[in-house]
Amino acid sequence: MEDEWEEEEQLVVAELSGIINSEFLTKCRGKCKIVDVDSDQPMMQVGRYVFAGQYEDALSTCVILEEQPQGDAENTSSLELKYKCHTMKKLMMQRTFLTERKEGEPSSGGIEILALSEGNPCNRNSSIICSFKQDPAAPTETDADALVASSDSDAEEMEGEQSSMADNPDSN
Repeated sequence: MEDEWEEEEQLVVAELSGIINSEFLTKCRGKCKIVDVDSDQPMMQVGRYVFAGQYEDALSTCVILEEQPQGDAENTSSLELKYKCHTMKKLMMQRTFLTERKEGEPSSGGIEILALSEGNPCNRNSSIICSFKQDPAAPTETDADALVASSDSDAEEMEGEQSSMADNPDSN
């Protein structure tokens, strides 16, 4: 019996909005998790930051280039950019703060199951660049890990970070 898993690569141009620490993005090295990439409102997690968004038409064509090292073994810093693909769509993502849904609370129509955990989510699955969840109808324990919200104290800390960064716009 052949392997039942089929891997599909999707390239998405995403624009992240909201106050986010660029130093943190560098530490995570672009690793992220995306849930419902084909839906009307995809969700993305980059470390402790969570974004919700929607697809919009771009003002111009977005071209995606791929880095390829030059053949010169002595000059490893020289890179060649090669055309990979282009798109007229962009995923516009806005930073979102998640809270735990209490048992018996009515559904808000959004993501229903969130696993709350502590620690640095960037180090948890360091080999995964992005994971995609295609069927939101049947969430499992593993699917709940696709979005990890920090505890309420972390949410308060992020809100405090947001207000302090708003007071000092040069810190971005």
